[in-house]
Amino acid sequence: MADAYIDYDETRIYGEYAIEQVAHHLAGRLREFDPALHLAVGALRAATDGVAQQLHQARSGDPELHEATMAREAPLAEAREVIVRFARHLESHRPGSVPYGAFFVEPASTLSQRGPQRLLAALDHVLGSLDELGGSVREQGHWRDEIARARHGLDTVLAADQRVRLRQVRSAGLEAARQHWLRVYEATKHLVAAALALSGSTVPMDEFFDDLADVHHAEGARDDEPAADVG
Repeated sequence: MADAYIDYDETRIYGEYAIEQVAHHLAGRLREFDPALHLAVGALRAATDGVAQQLHQARSGDPELHEATMAREAPLAEAREVIVRFARHLESHRPGSVPYGAFFVEPASTLSQRGPQRLLAALDHVLGSLDELGGSVREQGHWRDEIARARHGLDTVLAADQRVRLRQVRSAGLEAARQHWLRVYEATKHLVAAALALSGSTVPMDEFFDDLADVHHAEGARDDEPAADVG
């Protein structure tokens, strides 16, 4: 079921990721399900936007929260973009000359949509692979510097996220929007699981729902205990 420890900011990360993955990797696989998937994606997009709007209103009067939120946008975008560009660079090599799979354990287009912690782990993996296997990669030094810079930028993102979470905001409208989002997200999970099963797909659910792959951020969160509401 949907992880009730998903906080307000994570609704955007997980919601947008699920929307992207369902639209690009599941729609059309079982055409009888397409109308339902279209409905679910639309509902999830609306629910995600609803939380974002309520969150913006709740934070608009706090300059420190606004600053922390803005501080994460550019480095997060840079980390996502550099993963995609480096993957394209690897693909430009002569077939078989570069062990692409050693750098990316899943498609770069998928990795680039992951949350900050998963992005950081992916960049660390790429840097380690460059150190070990990068001799066959053209312009290895340039790419190592660029990826290391993007990885350092994610430290800023995680620090900003921590600052935001420590300065919690609450409102009845915000919590109602989050609870609605959790219900829609859970319904989308059930629909995707059914579509995967009926189409015979072996794609794991965490390819569509990043919270299933992520480590909890909320203090005291555990998978085997019922969750209490958090902001």
